[in-house]
Amino acid sequence: MPIAVTHQSQATPVTTHPPQPRLPMIDVAKGIGILLIVLGHNRIFTSHYEDAANFLAAFRLPFFFFISGVIFSVGRRDIGTIAWRRADAWLKPYVMVLLLGGLLKWLMGKESVESVLLGIFYGTGFTLGWNVLWFLPHLWLLYVSVAILVKHGQSLIDQPIKKSAVLLLLLGIGYYVMNAFDTVRDNPACERIMHVEPMLLHCGLPFSADVLLLSASYFLLGHFLSTPAKNFRIHPIVMTIAFVVAILLNMQYGFRIDFNMRRYDSLFISTIQALAGIYLMLCICTLLAQVMHLRKMLSYIGKGSLMILLFHAQIQFPLVAALQPHLPAILAGLIAFIACTGIALAIWEVCKRSRLLSALLLPLDWKKK
Repeated sequence: MPIAVTHQSQATPVTTHPPQPRLPMIDVAKGIGILLIVLGHNRIFTSHYEDAANFLAAFRLPFFFFISGVIFSVGRRDIGTIAWRRADAWLKPYVMVLLLGGLLKWLMGKESVESVLLGIFYGTGFTLGWNVLWFLPHLWLLYVSVAILVKHGQSLIDQPIKKSAVLLLLLGIGYYVMNAFDTVRDNPACERIMHVEPMLLHCGLPFSADVLLLSASYFLLGHFLSTPAKNFRIHPIVMTIAFVVAILLNMQYGFRIDFNMRRYDSLFISTIQALAGIYLMLCICTLLAQVMHLRKMLSYIGKGSLMILLFHAQIQFPLVAALQPHLPAILAGLIAFIACTGIALAIWEVCKRSRLLSALLLPLDWKKK
């Protein structure tokens, strides 16, 4: 999960502040967040441990967006600068990887020039051959949209009651907007669209803009709660309640949240599950941050989240297919999970040591981070 490495307190009039020290719990949260994404794309885990997969899927993406909001910052930068820098960080590697992968698939006869370009410019899971990359253009759109709100709509979010109203409106309207579009469950054509055709607008909007209001509700929640999140303290009673609520709701309903698949099973129940899961994850990250070796490992993984997001699926999927016939399912899934994460991080290290690769896949100012 590529998350901007910046820090600022909750939404206030735009000012500049001296650089803040790194927060171990937040660094750990970024590492945990991307590992949950990788685990959710492990087909052995999702097929053999459906209850656990559903439990994690109820809050995995909301937690990712929440943490992104916690570290969201605009400072005095104008919207054009913000959009350009985020494009350099997220859209540039997205385009480069898809162009290279698309070229290889075109040479193999699996993609056409039209399908590759459609995937890049429309940027949704149902137009991308590398569908897990839907997240990068959507994160860019989300970041820029929230920046516009924070910089030019400050009067809408300058009081707690206004912030609550904005979140409720985004959540409620976003739920109905997303459900106005078809899903794979009711329209099989939304599995993959490879040509420019009217069906595109039945399945979703470019850069998954049809789920923007929903993702923005969790992103803004993190932004509004930035200060308490950065100074998070575990309350055992609240943690116990959150755990019980999350477990009971999962056992009763098994609801999932998957913005890529336009899935938000219940406006009320899914939101409660997501909030309970976010609180539990903050508790877990706080505990893990106190263990030095785990903190260092997870912080490192969090810093390399962009490379993990870019490459994990293309490594993990074939590894699972190759290992599953020869090993116990759980062992094959575990090896694939660890290997795809490790190989993606190795690619990151290679990129840092190559001027060409760093220019193509890393932000121009990556050395400053």
